[in-house]
Amino acid sequence: MKIFKKTLFVFFWVYLLVALPLTQAQNAPGIDKSSQEIHSGQRIQDIYNQLNLTDDQKKQLEANKKQHRAIMKSAHQEMRTEKQALQEELMKPQLDMPKINKLHDQIKAAQSQIEDNKLSSILAVRAILSPEQFSKFVGLMRKHKEEHEHEE
Repeated sequence: MKIFKKTLFVFFWVYLLVALPLTQAQNAPGIDKSSQEIHSGQRIQDIYNQLNLTDDQKKQLEANKKQHRAIMKSAHQEMRTEKQALQEELMKPQLDMPKINKLHDQIKAAQSQIEDNKLSSILAVRAILSPEQFSKFVGLMRKHKEEHEHEE
């Protein structure tokens, strides 16, 4: 009985940490994918203008963004799959702790890979931009993040 209660407790917290944020993001009111892409594209153009980028820098940044997004999409999909497998494993009447631990390790590895990818993308941007442009870019990103945190 104690194992069942512990399993239920763990499942509940895993659900809260994994499923609810995904559900809220998918069901966010007023967010239309195409209008979101238009807004994002306009924001990127504004940033490019503020940074006074050359055409070559714009091309390099676009290539970096495209590559980074493909890698991140794959990594996030892998992590979602592993989290779903963990969730299913936690729901089984008989726990297979080696399998649960393996899935948990795979999730941690995927999270680590995502962080590594973020860093490599930032380093690529830094290599493309001049030190002044990069400093201004970081400030613009910080400002954008603060604005979106206040909206939520």
